[in-house]
Parts: sequence; structure tokens; C-alpha cells
Amino acid sequence: MAKGNLYGAMVISAQEMQLIIVDLKTHAVIERVSAPIHMGTDLFSGKRIDPERSDEVVIILQRFLQLLKDYRVTEYRLVASHTITRAENIDYIRDHIYITTGVTLHFMTVNEESLFSYEAAQLLPNFDELINGRTVLMQVGASMVHFMIFVDGHLTLTRELFLGPLQVATQLQNLEHKVESYQEVLSDYLHSKLVSLYQYLPDEAFDKVILMGSKLNLLENLIPKGKRYVQLSRKDFDKQFQSVIQMTPQDMLNQSNLPADQINEVLPLFLLLDEVFDHLKVQSINLTDFKVIDGCVVDEATSKAKHSRNNDAASQVMLGAAYQLARRFHVDERHQQSVVLFATQLFDRLKKIHGLGSRERLLLQLAAIMQDSGLFIDSTQHAFHSEYIINNSEILGLRADEQVEVAAIARYHSSETVSADLSRFDISMDNRLVMVKLAAILRLADALDDSRLHKISKISVSIKKPEIIISATANDDIELETWTFNEKRHFFEDIYGMTPILRRTGRF
Repeated sequence: MAKGNLYGAMVISAQEMQLIIVDLKTHAVIERVSAPIHMGTDLFSGKRIDPERSDEVVIILQRFLQLLKDYRVTEYRLVASHTITRAENIDYIRDHIYITTGVTLHFMTVNEESLFSYEAAQLLPNFDELINGRTVLMQVGASMVHFMIFVDGHLTLTRELFLGPLQVATQLQNLEHKVESYQEVLSDYLHSKLVSLYQYLPDEAFDKVILMGSKLNLLENLIPKGKRYVQLSRKDFDKQFQSVIQMTPQDMLNQSNLPADQINEVLPLFLLLDEVFDHLKVQSINLTDFKVIDGCVVDEATSKAKHSRNNDAASQVMLGAAYQLARRFHVDERHQQSVVLFATQLFDRLKKIHGLGSRERLLLQLAAIMQDSGLFIDSTQHAFHSEYIINNSEILGLRADEQVEVAAIARYHSSETVSADLSRFDISMDNRLVMVKLAAILRLADALDDSRLHKISKISVSIKKPEIIISATANDDIELETWTFNEKRHFFEDIYGMTPILRRTGRF
């Protein structure tokens, strides 16, 4: 087996560390190991990770690194789940790991975690069939539960709620022996938090659920040996549910392989699933043993594939999620369509002068989709509000720095000066340069439909230094578009050192 094909992914989560070694060419799993690491209780109760846990992480990581060395794996990545990155002392933990092992710990955003869950779910051979109709993908972690809502094959909503079993058990632990019916209190608590999901869903049945995550231990024993998934009926789940809720903690300890410190998480998990399945009228449960780490591997394999990453399924679902977010803020879809089209065409035809790649193309498209979301709040400073909305929304698949970039690109599609304000962005200088390059392109694209009357049907681009000639086919006058274009082109000139010229072609 060629060692160049091997890749290692390592994930630190609230209760365990995982390592998976795969052959990216054949997708074969070479090794999969995990080790318990108890950081969740400390984190949820005190918002800090005990420094002793940091030493435990290093010891486990050194074992993982030795295993990677044994397999001669040279490409690997260590990431921390979003829950871990919320610790107040996470920077100390990251520094300690780097000093002692030389490995950089990457922080996973909630948006990336959602995308990795989606990519892991695609390992199901009938995934496309499953998301037809009305389907919910649930990824259950220790602190957070990710919900992805699919209607007729399209992702229509993503939600992340802090309803993971460990999170709920820790938060309500003082009530367990103080109330008459802890189970009833748990049920009421879970329902109250799930309302924020239910209010965005149509009042129709979601008959299918894809279930995955790190906290499904008592359910995963229903998966046949040698398989990674199984389809259960609602009756199958109800049988398991009734069995669990009648058990005492000692019964659970005796009849399961769960560690003693995880027994109190069982009831929150099953009550959560029962509540969701009841409300959505779920009939079919597609139970998997897929984890976020599987999605990390799929994402790495996709990024190394020869085809453009902007054409892969993950990028398309990211764009779909952005369109859904824009609809929530009633963005003018015809204008949006024009701006996305023109921005993409300008990016593609100006590649020689901007030197950016497919990932940056995707960021530009995301910004173009959501640039006018701020109009929902106020038309006077809508670009400013668009930035706020994007920075504070769940944008599937984006890193933290990319989310800042997309928000800033959307903000600066207007005529606001950029150069004097760059220092406020908590991103690298390279990322700031990408941001202004893309913002300059988006300004021109937005100007091409300034009247919102869609007068320009297509454009062609010709680079004749020091000018860039943009020929716009239109069967009507484009005086407003031309005036706005000339106003907005100054920023493009400052960034690229070339002057865009808009010329109309066609009769009217």
C-alpha cells in the first residue's frame, strides 16, 4: 500500500479522543482507535478545562502519533470539537499541545461540524434516496445536537442546539434528587428548547431520520456486526425506549458497556429522541455509527480530488444553505440571481489578475447570495446589517475566518471605504487581501443590476491593460447601471491597478 495515500484524522471531543487512518485512494479504513478523556463535566460546569486534562491529551496524542509513525503516515490533522473550543483556557491547551508534541490543534467551528456531519452521512449508500421527501439528519454529540432538515432532496434548515446528553445531564444534575419526577422535568426542559427548532418547520410529517453521533452507545448495539448502519422502525425504537426508561441506574450499569460516569446521560438521550420522533411523526430511523471524524476524512478526500472543489456535493449544499438563509430575510431573488451570475462570471474571467482559486470563488458566491439580507432590518445601512446577520448565523461549512471574510465582502459591496477599516477584522493579512479582492468584484457585479430591472442579460470580459472591458448585452438603456458602475469601480482600480469599463451592446 502506497504510504502517500494514507491520511490520519484526530478529533478531541468532550469525552474521548479519536484517530482514524484511511487510504484516501481506496477509502479503506486502516485503523480506528479511541481513548476516553473526561473534559466535558469540567467544561460545562466551570467553562474551563482542568490543566491535568491537558497532560492526558498529550499522552494520548503521543500514542496516536506513534501509531501514525508505525503506518508511515505523514499527512494528518488534529482538530478540536466546537464544544472544546468554547473553553476559556483553550489557547493554553493548544499551546501546551504544540510545545510538547509539535502538533497544531485546529479549532472546528459549529459550521464545519455540521458540514462534516453531512459529509459523513453521505457514506450511506442510499443517502440521496433517504433525503428525498421530508428527512431530518441528527448528529448527537456530548454537548450539542445538530439538526439538518431536508425537503425533496434540498437542505432547507440547519440548527444546532445545546441538548447533548452530557450537557443536559450536567445542567440539570442538581434537580435529579430534588424533584418528584426527574423524567417529567427532563421532558419539559427538552421540549422547551426544541420549540426554537419546531417553529421553523412546516406542519407536516418528517417520516425519516438519519441518526449519527458520538452519544448513541446504547442504540449502536442494534447495528449488525460488520455493518455501519441499520434501518429501524418506530416500533423498534419504542421497544428500546421502554426498556431503557424502566431501568434503574444500576440496571444500566449491569446491562450495558457504558462507563459509570455516563449512565446519567442515557435518559436525556432517549427522551430527546422520543420527543423529536413524536413531534415530527417519524416512522423510519436510519441508525448509523458515523461520527464527525468520518466527515473530516471525507472532506479531506474531496479536497484532494482532481475535480474542482466548488463542484462537489459539499459546496453545493453550502450554497443551498446560504440561499435558504437569504430567503429567511426575504432577499430579492431575481436581483440575487443576477448578482451571483455576474460575480461568478467576473471571477472566472478575471482569474489571471486575481490569482484566486475555487474556495475563494465559493466565498464570493456566498457573499453575493446574502449581501442584501440586511435590507430586512433597515434599508439605510443594509450592508452593515448584512455583515451582522452573516457573522451571527449558521453558515454551513465555513471556518471562523471564512465567515468573517464572507460577512465583510457582503458589507463592502456598497460604496463604503474599505482600506481604512481593515484592522478591525480578526483575520490574517492574506485573508484581508482575499476579502478586498472579492469585495471589489462583488461591487461591480451588484452595479450591473443596480436598477433591479435585470436589463443586462449577459456579459463578456476582455482584458486590455490598463483597462478591463465589460461588454453588457441589454435591450434597454443602462444609464443607472453605468453611473453606479463608474462610482463603484474606483475601489477595483485601487486593488487591481486596472480600470473596468462598462459598454452596452444590443438594440433598444
